[in-house]
Amino acid sequence: MLRGRLVGLRERRRADVEVLFPLKADAGHVSLADGRPFVPRSLEARLAEFEKEQAEPDPAAAFFTIHLLDDEAALGSVGLWRIDLHHRSAHIGISLLPGARGRGLGRDALEIICRYGFEVRGLHRLSLETLEINASMQATALSCGFVEEGRLRAAAWYLGRHLDDVLYGLLADEWWARQGHGS
Repeated sequence: MLRGRLVGLRERRRADVEVLFPLKADAGHVSLADGRPFVPRSLEARLAEFEKEQAEPDPAAAFFTIHLLDDEAALGSVGLWRIDLHHRSAHIGISLLPGARGRGLGRDALEIICRYGFEVRGLHRLSLETLEINASMQATALSCGFVEEGRLRAAAWYLGRHLDDVLYGLLADEWWARQGHGS
């Protein structure tokens, strides 16, 4: 388990799929968090997908379940995807259940996944993208040291309209400097 100030990141479990299913069943959340269109899928289909991921892990992804330090109940997920070992880079994805939002848990989870990416995986660059309407993710990214690097105008289709996709990046040297030492 990886520990922060408020939350821990642990392995994904079958029971987490059920707890976090409301996120995957919410068209608004899926449209905000995933570049693919929302398609309703049953809990059974999600569980089968989980079993397949456990049997055949994707080497270009590392996802964790977010939980409170004193309680292992799933509150969300965070992870690295599109891990590129040649360029030593990855993208970050994060989702929290509505009841876990607005309490600093996402910021803590983002800090932990950055530590994992830079210290454990030896990556050089982490990226995250969010839609222009996701002010809380934008503020969280900036508070963790990410720099807004650009904006893809009207690049994302979100519930009937095109929105800008805002791009953020954090380099290892910047992260290490925030930790109080050089790389």
